[in-house]
Amino acid sequence: MTSSIRIITGLLKGRKIPTVQGQGIRPTSLRAREALFSILGPIIPGACIADLFAGSGAIGLEALSRGAAKAVFVEQNLEAGLILQSTLAQFHLDAQSRVIVQDMALAIQNQLLVGWGPFEVLYIDPPYRFEHSHQILTQIETANLVANNGHIIYEHFSKMTPPSSIGQWAFTRTAKYGDTALTFYRPQSHTGVALHV
Repeated sequence: MTSSIRIITGLLKGRKIPTVQGQGIRPTSLRAREALFSILGPIIPGACIADLFAGSGAIGLEALSRGAAKAVFVEQNLEAGLILQSTLAQFHLDAQSRVIVQDMALAIQNQLLVGWGPFEVLYIDPPYRFEHSHQILTQIETANLVANNGHIIYEHFSKMTPPSSIGQWAFTRTAKYGDTALTFYRPQSHTGVALHV
């Protein structure tokens, strides 16, 4: 069974994104998406985006709508991955996007993902009950997927305590929206650079 959510703004404003119901897939709320892109602000145009545990692909699609240069989506659920591929084709975004349907631990080493990086923005949104989030975050840092001046954004349950750092990546802030929290990390040498709030 599928439903849909809408792209907030940009070239694709108002277009519907189909989403798979259940199966551990939980689209990021409208409020949290609006806040995320308000915080990231001018970072998005021209940026390369990685949307991990992509589900409907709402984060990467919103980024592309707002002028991101390209986006790679990683999703473990085959049905969700196929629907996302179809959506990207429907929106004529094939040339600037790729979908990897693979277990996340394997996808981090996938040459397609590595080859499309480094990413200015890496967004990771595992299921709230996923037990290996911290391990995946560590693997991401070790794989050098993110640009030296980039951003890692980790979406998680608001009552969960996120890591204070991920290797050389330092915690900068957590913003909470109901049950959802967005935690931001930057390289140690860039933690003094302010994000738009």
